Amino acid sequence: MSGALAVVEIGGTSVKLGFARDGRPLDFARTCATTRIRCADPVAALAAILAEASAEAGLAPAQAVVTVPGFIDRDFDRVLQAANVPELNGLALASALARATGMPVRLERDVALQLLGECRAGAVKGESHVLAVYVGTGIGAAYMGEGTVFRGGGWALEIGHMPMHGLGRTLPGIEPDRVEVYASGRALEALAAAHAVPVAELFTAEAPGLQAALAGVVRDQAFAVASAIALLSPRTVLIGGGVVEMAGYPRRRLAAIIADHLPLPQSIQPLDLRWAELGWQAAVWGAIGLVGEG
Repeated sequence: MSGALAVVEIGGTSVKLGFARDGRPLDFARTCATTRIRCADPVAALAAILAEASAEAGLAPAQAVVTVPGFIDRDFDRVLQAANVPELNGLALASALARATGMPVRLERDVALQLLGECRAGAVKGESHVLAVYVGTGIGAAYMGEGTVFRGGGWALEIGHMPMHGLGRTLPGIEPDRVEVYASGRALEALAAAHAVPVAELFTAEAPGLQAALAGVVRDQAFAVASAIALLSPRTVLIGGGVVEMAGYPRRRLAAIIADHLPLPQSIQPLDLRWAELGWQAAVWGAIGLVGEG
């Protein structure tokens, strides 16, 4: 079946693939480990993954939208920096993948596509002036103004790379003392290793000192969101990502800390905080909007 839109969401942990046709997502999704593209030729690896998924779905896609977790250039082609997938750094990924697959490819920031999808069919459907913050392996944000995603001077709202604390802490591939060092999924992986607890059980475990450390992580996540609110004065805040979906994650505590650190009292400017609803499907819905289908 031809004419479908392929969507490839590259994350720090996994690569997800899905398809849309006639303005709606198809009931098909596949996931593989990001380690598969962490190789000498990530473009060839991505093309192979896409070809396999297309064959399995019985589709011959006419175009593709690909997301990366990091900085992309103004041309929506070159990856400037993807800290969790450094093999992509410097690649003209969209044009290279287009040559490898024989179809047009559009590159987009992962959080921007998630926000577009939630605005089209999810928790903030039809809303404008929405700040989205997604906490996963890394931390990213995007802002929807009056129908368009805010780009700043090119890339914008990479809040995971904002300086924090100044304690000299670092993680591989990330500059010292960035928000991601203290508050991302990778920070949680380090905590899990230090306390000998599976990552998935962090927020429900009772290892000595663990909950105090996790409280600091949630506080830093909330401070990052509150800082972005102070800069952008959104009407609505959307929170998503794999970390906030973990068992036992303290959503109420996060929301309360954000509310306590707003630039204006809630009596003057109430906090409209919502949780992402669509999961992976948000990327597919966002891709549909991005290419103008439906």
